[in-house]
Amino acid sequence: MSNLDLSIYQTSEKLSAQQKKFNRLLEKIEQLQMVLADWQQAQKQVQEDARDELLPLYRQWHHVLFAQLETLWQYKNTHKIAKTYLVRLDEKISILASQLLNNPNLSEQQHELTLIIAQHYELIEESADAEEVSSHVNDHSHQAHDADEMMQKQAIKEMIADQIGVPVAWLDFDLDLNNLDAFMEKVKDKLDREEANFIQNQLNEDERDEYQKFAEKEKKKILKKQTQLEEAKKMAGQSLKSIYSKIAALIHPDREQDEQKRIEKTELLQQANAALEEKDLLTLLKLRVFTAQGDQEQATKIANEHLKSYNLLLEEQIEKLQFEIDDIIYSFDWIGSGFYKQRFKPVDLTKKYQRDLADIQAKLLRDEKRLNDYKDFDYLKILLKSRAFSWSFE
Repeated sequence: MSNLDLSIYQTSEKLSAQQKKFNRLLEKIEQLQMVLADWQQAQKQVQEDARDELLPLYRQWHHVLFAQLETLWQYKNTHKIAKTYLVRLDEKISILASQLLNNPNLSEQQHELTLIIAQHYELIEESADAEEVSSHVNDHSHQAHDADEMMQKQAIKEMIADQIGVPVAWLDFDLDLNNLDAFMEKVKDKLDREEANFIQNQLNEDERDEYQKFAEKEKKKILKKQTQLEEAKKMAGQSLKSIYSKIAALIHPDREQDEQKRIEKTELLQQANAALEEKDLLTLLKLRVFTAQGDQEQATKIANEHLKSYNLLLEEQIEKLQFEIDDIIYSFDWIGSGFYKQRFKPVDLTKKYQRDLADIQAKLLRDEKRLNDYKDFDYLKILLKSRAFSWSFE
């Protein structure tokens, strides 16, 4: 018999409201745990596939783009090109340089040439001396890490902005990944300031008084729930051994004469021992309720003593599970891959990866062909006749 085999409260008209709520919350938690496990598995698989397939293709693509840049830059400095065509060539070189600037997939030599070209087109301030250029090159090894960190920060900001209903740009302060609490405190302070400004500037005196009463009432509700939650956590800590003792007293296998029931009770006691060791209150409570089956009065007593507080803890656990799920979902750029759904499933992540993979494969083939075209200077001159040369993708 596994934990999932344990019944909670049997369906009955005699169940209290707290017992019914307990059942619903447990069912929700088990659903979210399965959803989170599915997302974690999908995320792990995509990360492994990206490491083996996607990232090597991106490195290859960036080297092809650099080869385009190097070829066009060489033509600019060694060939005579008509003024009109030169403008288009400069535009293309400038675009390529901006794409490759600070790219972690380039070698130090490639990065140094990209910097020189970027300075020529004033994409960055020209270095005062060679030492500063060298500093840019030496910092190159840190850029991949910095890019990953920036993506993580952006994903977290997008998730928080979505939850509180504001644009991402509204979160205009720095986020320290190691101190999320400080960031959330800044969010709260800004919300409080904007609320105060709204009350002061948009409402008349009567409306302000009414709003202040409403705000005070809501604040009291929040404080009351926080107090209840702290009390529930305190009670939970005190209840672990107490609940375990009652379970052990009811199902101790040494007191059972029937061999089959002794085996079942031994397994239940093993589960209780493991739950006590791991401080798993939820499993202990489920076991406690299970051992009270057939005794409605005892089950009702358990509900009256514990369930109201435990339900608060279960609600908090549900919020944490949902946050973990959302944290995975919004760590990915869905819109950039053409997904505009409001709700996502783990299977969507696989679809997104396949779409991203097909996209980079198409880009690589397109730019390899383009590089071959650029290597033929006579054909390049034909391409330069098109006004769309600098930005066309076909």
